[in-house]
Amino acid sequence: MKKSILALFLSTSTFLTYAQNSILWEISGNGLEKPSYMLGTLKFIGEREFIWPKEFKQCMDKCKIFAIEDQVDHKAQMELNKELHFPKGKSLATELPPEDYATLVAFMESEFHMSRAHFEKTLGKLIPLALSINLTRMSLGEKVRYYDIELLLTAKKEKLKTYSLEPIKREAQAIHEFPMEEQKQALMESVKNFHLQKSEYQQMEAAFDANDIDKVFALTLHPTEDHPDFVKSFYTDRNLEWMPKIEKMIHDKPAFIAVGITHLEGEQGLLQLMRNKGYLLKPIPLTK
Repeated sequence: MKKSILALFLSTSTFLTYAQNSILWEISGNGLEKPSYMLGTLKFIGEREFIWPKEFKQCMDKCKIFAIEDQVDHKAQMELNKELHFPKGKSLATELPPEDYATLVAFMESEFHMSRAHFEKTLGKLIPLALSINLTRMSLGEKVRYYDIELLLTAKKEKLKTYSLEPIKREAQAIHEFPMEEQKQALMESVKNFHLQKSEYQQMEAAFDANDIDKVFALTLHPTEDHPDFVKSFYTDRNLEWMPKIEKMIHDKPAFIAVGITHLEGEQGLLQLMRNKGYLLKPIPLTK
């Protein structure tokens, strides 16, 4: 199986020399009167593997602001859902080569006991990238939890001011930087090697639970290939766009900021970008 875009990116990047033994970090220094916090999360996780250490709430209690990557309200999610589907008149049936589509339909029947008719009605209009992510979620065989939603609900309950670091259309724009032809190839790689994809995601959940973010980075599965435009648009550019917003927040009031864990990694990751600005980043050990 070809490496995912993050695995390839990690293998050619210079790793940080700092200990990265937590998913939760304290931000201090550089003129901050009080510390803020940054949490790296998974997009989704099985309900049995979901963790909620007491330190999440303890750090939130010290903050006045809460921020996540994107808007999660109904309107924003409807907008994203539209972007993750083919335009009217197109579907995987029309866009994949006939032999690949036949392989995909057979896979859905054997792996998920989903008939062709049901697949075409429910998932067949998703773009390949979106379907690949859904396949991983479905493979868990259980209900999933979404950290963005759980954290946002907690922040609202605690009456924190809540913000998103970008509008939902920005994520959609980044997704479309991954060329359709390469999305199709990546989808078929996932189908052909699905046992490995399932195994690695389960390992990633375990690494997340153990606060082993280096291993999470190494196992991060995005059903994408080594496409530099996608890496730049989806990770590097967005991180750089978020930095002024994050700095403004943390200098205004103590903030709790939650982003996908892969946004923390590497020389253009948020942890290093913060260090480059003179902030002190301290990992916070989590208790189970």
